[in-house]
Amino acid sequence: MNGPFNVLASILPSSIELPDVLPYLLAILGLTLIWKFHDMLVKAGRIQTKDFWERSGVRVFLFATPPDSCIACRAANNFAYSPGVVMSNKFSPLQRSCQNNPNCLYVLVGLYGGWTEAGQLLVRLKQEGGTMWVVDGELKALLEKASTARAGISADRLSLRMLEALRSEESNPSAAIEHYRAIIDHAGEDRDLHLVVPAFIRLSVLLQKAGQKDEARSAVERCLTEYGPKKKGPDAPTDSQRALLTKRLAALKA
Repeated sequence: MNGPFNVLASILPSSIELPDVLPYLLAILGLTLIWKFHDMLVKAGRIQTKDFWERSGVRVFLFATPPDSCIACRAANNFAYSPGVVMSNKFSPLQRSCQNNPNCLYVLVGLYGGWTEAGQLLVRLKQEGGTMWVVDGELKALLEKASTARAGISADRLSLRMLEALRSEESNPSAAIEHYRAIIDHAGEDRDLHLVVPAFIRLSVLLQKAGQKDEARSAVERCLTEYGPKKKGPDAPTDSQRALLTKRLAALKA
């Protein structure tokens, strides 16, 4: 015996025998507490987003933006990036400045990409140096193959829903609404939580377009309630998202 276990043994009555597995159980408990503490620091915003994504399992990011975004945001749509590129201090997905269209909102959707077609994309991305444009037809095929894959998509289900929702807003808004609701209701893994605020925002936009103004307002109010001003961490709203939510709420109350 040694270390903390030796100290523990020295203060207990000699008649008590400690099980041989106790040191291992204490080690597991210690690692669990360390991991939990790390998780708390991430969610409190005290550990940088880079550290968060390094442990997320994401192997490729896809830039996605709704169809009513400005020209600059739409021009960057469907670009794929490696995590190393995204985590660079100089990274920006926009080649030109956003024109501040009130509907501009973009998401870097992270994928593990465990199915065959995603694996092929990862190979090409590496060959291209970590940045490449995915033509629309190729992205459509990638999503269709994912929907029929029997394995390799479990970690990406909500990320795939986000991509499907943004792509179907104009052609099938009802389907997009259901995708956004699923993201809001089922995001539980750390790597999925950053999708929730964009899902709330786009859900409110589509509900308003569908003439469901009260439901649109409720979505914004729920988001602002659940993500209050003290919320920190990778899933917290950005300043621009908070401003957009506040403006949308004021407009929906008018």
